[in-house]
Amino acid sequence: MASSLPKYETKTLKNGLQIVVIPLKNSTNVISTDIFYKVGSRNEVMGKTGIAHMLEHMNFKSTKNLPAGEFDKEVKSIGGVNNASTSFDYTHYYIKSSTQNLEKSLELYAELMQNLKLKDKEFQPERDVVAEERRWRTENSPMGFLYFALFNNAYVYHPYHWTPIGFMNDIQTWSIDDIKDFHKTYYQPSNAILMVTGDVEPEEVFKKAKKKFGDIKNRAEIPKVKFVEPEQNGAKRVVIHKDSEVEMLAITFHIPNFKHEDQLVLSMISEILFSGKSSRLYKELIEKKRLVNSIYAYNMESIDPGIFIFLATCNPDVKAEDVEKELVEQIELIKSKKVDEKEIEKVKINSKADFIYSLESSTSVADLFGSYLVRGDLMPLLTHEENIEKITKERVQEVAKKYFNFDKSTTLILKKGK
Repeated sequence: MASSLPKYETKTLKNGLQIVVIPLKNSTNVISTDIFYKVGSRNEVMGKTGIAHMLEHMNFKSTKNLPAGEFDKEVKSIGGVNNASTSFDYTHYYIKSSTQNLEKSLELYAELMQNLKLKDKEFQPERDVVAEERRWRTENSPMGFLYFALFNNAYVYHPYHWTPIGFMNDIQTWSIDDIKDFHKTYYQPSNAILMVTGDVEPEEVFKKAKKKFGDIKNRAEIPKVKFVEPEQNGAKRVVIHKDSEVEMLAITFHIPNFKHEDQLVLSMISEILFSGKSSRLYKELIEKKRLVNSIYAYNMESIDPGIFIFLATCNPDVKAEDVEKELVEQIELIKSKKVDEKEIEKVKINSKADFIYSLESSTSVADLFGSYLVRGDLMPLLTHEENIEKITKERVQEVAKKYFNFDKSTTLILKKGK
């Protein structure tokens, strides 16, 4: 079957920097220039959590040739937009601009990679900004608090035990030397992928990228992550208290990593259960029984084995245990009874439509390709469309049975309380 994916070209410089170009012949004169570093919170250790995210913030401070804040100004001056994000598995920076500003974007990224100053006087106030972000998203948000606690409980040993924001005490106790060490170890050419997507010629990108990045040296050996989460040997149940208007619930199950063949089926189960107003959980728990105000069911697609997460926010005066009973019933239903043909066809059509839609802009194409390349395998993306076609209702039931095992689940209930 013909794939809708655009073609890409790739070259690797002598210093190990991988350059990927995805020319979209769309005459828009728009490109996305992205750099992906193979480092996220999974590369941190207890006591130094949140450091990958902190470094993402520090990357916009001063360098040898740019004062703090200049990076953003330079991007604005060429009519571009930029942003960055840190996840469990990688850190991603992007600049969206017109094609003729390719060189400027490359120059800015090369400057960050080799000339970041990391001054203590810039680090201290930025640490406060990150601590404030942690307060706002985690400490003072009941859902954020539940989400953080969910990883603390579903993972005991692996660094997925915390989310990329990290623990508050670590944020308050890192030193600038910790940040410098982390930068030296992970922000080097051999640990990065430079990607240019959009209205652009590959040869031009390779030539310019070599000019800007070719002489940057690698500085350190990159440590391998060796953590393997031990198998969970029983169901876990945790009740937490937080100042909240309503009760909340999370149930998680362990699932394999992003390249496992069952991942696509798990994505389809997620669609059947919670995508859109005709999904099962929406119809049952929101419309019919009016138990919850929001409900999510989705699979992590991570480098190391992830979790399938169910999250619900109860309506006022509804007990989390009552929602749990209904949710468990829905999970048992998808295990015990095959989904009907109509349901599976609808999900296939929607998945394909979403997939095609994600190939329309240079930024979403860069996101898609980059997220697989940086995790180390493009195959699940290249075979995505043909594999969706192959999913049957039998397969959906079999995968649901295989992973939704309540003897190895983790359930968290958030109750009102100071």
